[in-house]
Amino acid sequence: MKEIGKIEWQRCADDVMYWLDVEKHPALPYVYTHDPHVYFLCNLCGDHNEYQAKQRKIHLKVAHNIVATAESELRRNFRELPTNRPFPLRVYIPPIVDSWLNEQYFLVEKSRDMVATWTIVMLYAWDTFFHTGRQNIFQSEDTTKTFDLVKRAWHIYRHQPKFLKRFKVQAGQGVAKAGHIVFEELNSEILGFPQGADQIRQYHPSGIFLDEAAFLKDAGDTFAAIKPSIENGGRFTAISSANPSWFWMACKDELDQL
Repeated sequence: MKEIGKIEWQRCADDVMYWLDVEKHPALPYVYTHDPHVYFLCNLCGDHNEYQAKQRKIHLKVAHNIVATAESELRRNFRELPTNRPFPLRVYIPPIVDSWLNEQYFLVEKSRDMVATWTIVMLYAWDTFFHTGRQNIFQSEDTTKTFDLVKRAWHIYRHQPKFLKRFKVQAGQGVAKAGHIVFEELNSEILGFPQGADQIRQYHPSGIFLDEAAFLKDAGDTFAAIKPSIENGGRFTAISSANPSWFWMACKDELDQL
């Protein structure tokens, strides 16, 4: 069993989609997300469409011609999903993964119903968990929001099968109080920092991830500060919902120089 675990670890290290895609190992998902919102699956449909509590009556009426008048009827026809769920491999995720793997500078305009933040956190988590000598930096608007990003990476690590946790790991607040995950044997880590170019200027990371970059007033300065450090092999990723900003201009290719 120990040898099988080593083989699986190496398969995950070699291919992030193998690690992510539950169809590659259907008996046991490897990557989990956390969503505090309550969703349900319809027992009558047999598909994987998720419904909010308020949508259950409408779905039963429209799809199955059932008029539910009591909560017991709704619970009989729906089952509640756990808040810890296997990573949802939606149709837009493989192209995001492919672009992240192959593009040094990668910007994603997202909508609220996308799992874009989880996807980018997952990719940097994979890079850190399975490879040596990685230093990946997360930044968001403030300490609390960045700490949440690092917590997501920690959630992914904790909910992996035991055989994928080959190396000792330490997690805490870090020097910036915005999160830190470190694998000493791999010499790899995730560091969290609040926004600001001066926060990260001294580092030469493998990658940097800006979340909600369109709302970071220093996003352009941050990119300018870190670009010399990553030009020869590092990675820059920024995602955000819409807002006029440096990020918006960069996505539209309206900057004189990126």
